[in-house]
Amino acid sequence: MKTFFSLSALRRSVLALLIVPVLLAACDDDTAIVGTGIMPGNDLVNSSQQTFRITSRTVKTDSVLANTNDSYLGCFIDPETRAKTTCNFLAQFNVLEDTKLPARERLINDSEGRIIVDSCDVRIYIDNYYGDSLTTMKMAVHELDIDKPVSENGHYYTTLNADDFLTEGKGFSTTLSYSVKDLSRPDSVTDGNTYYRCIIVRMPAEYGRRMMEKYYENPDNYKNSYNFIHNVCPGFLFKVTGGVGSMIYAKTTTLNVYFPYHTFNEEGRDTIMGGMQRMAATEEVIQQTTVENEIPASMLNPDNDYTYIKSPAGLFTEITLPVADIVAGEHYTDSINAVSLTLPRHNNEVQNAFNLNSPSTILLLPKSEAYTFFEKNKLVDNVTSYLTTFNTDYNAYNFSNLSKLITWMKQQRDNGAGVVYTDTEAQRNAKYAVWEAQNPDWNKVWLIPVNAHYSTSTNIYGGTTKVLLSIKNALSMNSVRLKGGPSSDLSIDVVYTKFND
Repeated sequence: MKTFFSLSALRRSVLALLIVPVLLAACDDDTAIVGTGIMPGNDLVNSSQQTFRITSRTVKTDSVLANTNDSYLGCFIDPETRAKTTCNFLAQFNVLEDTKLPARERLINDSEGRIIVDSCDVRIYIDNYYGDSLTTMKMAVHELDIDKPVSENGHYYTTLNADDFLTEGKGFSTTLSYSVKDLSRPDSVTDGNTYYRCIIVRMPAEYGRRMMEKYYENPDNYKNSYNFIHNVCPGFLFKVTGGVGSMIYAKTTTLNVYFPYHTFNEEGRDTIMGGMQRMAATEEVIQQTTVENEIPASMLNPDNDYTYIKSPAGLFTEITLPVADIVAGEHYTDSINAVSLTLPRHNNEVQNAFNLNSPSTILLLPKSEAYTFFEKNKLVDNVTSYLTTFNTDYNAYNFSNLSKLITWMKQQRDNGAGVVYTDTEAQRNAKYAVWEAQNPDWNKVWLIPVNAHYSTSTNIYGGTTKVLLSIKNALSMNSVRLKGGPSSDLSIDVVYTKFND
């Protein structure tokens, strides 16, 4: 039985086999040999390389989706840029499924038959901080209105108005001063020990008694987090009301009730023990950070020869990719095999112990998807979205191959403009002009600071594999100044392949 191949099929097969060495050669430092040193002179495929200039600018975002488990509290001024950031957060509390408290008869009552509660508090555990640990800050704590619960089904951004979930004069409220460092304990105890980096919000014992009575009225109030939030405690708002110079990252916030109860010791004798019921703010419930940024006008000057990426919810870098130039003329029918982009970092001009670090991970994606990407909990596909990390050796961010993005943008423009293969270049350009006027952002991408979460597994040989689980907007204090602007020599390198005539 004979098998016949069409010439077009043969060409596609040859091209697929030859793309691999083209890509390998494109990664070499000496790009001068690309297209000449890797192909036999009479081969069907020819490769070439071209460099295109790109432009970029800083854009200020009003907010980002705050669907994270990160809580930030404080007010901090970046010593390099003088940008001021204020963060507050609200937190709900999770209970384990079918939580059980001691039997009612084992509790100790006062003279009026009410449950005795020793104390009640909220503890904000400081996992990390920015600024001066000795800075005195002031905050207000407000209980949310149980009749205005924060819905677990909503998309909440960093511009959330927490007052929408409060009612003046209703629920627990207090103010207090705090600092990162616990000055009531000696340095030998607190230095290097995050356990003692904790803000304690003292609450009246009566609040704890009311919480426990809710359980004995109906244990279903503690059946799950939903019931607890809607029937017992809707959560709290923690809001900075004074002080500048400290921003804390609270990995864990807990609501604690301490009470005595009867039990039996090892000898079987009745004794009184101290009990505690703890509810924690976890990823199963909402922790929502709100952000206010005061950005100096100088950072947004369109004539700057640099751009910024700043978190939380501050500044992104927008890049205009020269797709029209890349696919123009003879390159319209070429295959785009490699597109590399490197973004060097400008070092800080002001040296300060409190300078912010560069974002460790940034996400590149089309401007049009900058919000829906996070709302839909997407992962990178290396077609329209890409991740990269800061390279300390080269002091830069690098995207090694954006070829699929350029090809996707070309197809989007062709399909949107109604371009067909038989059109002349003049006909294509006329259609493009109409479509681009209606879609001015078609070739723009944003660079967004993110946190990428991975799982790691180890095989029987000791090798590890990382699997990307989620990508969230970064809310940590980071800032970086990148080479760019409208008149910089920032560029991308493109490697083409095409069939010889």
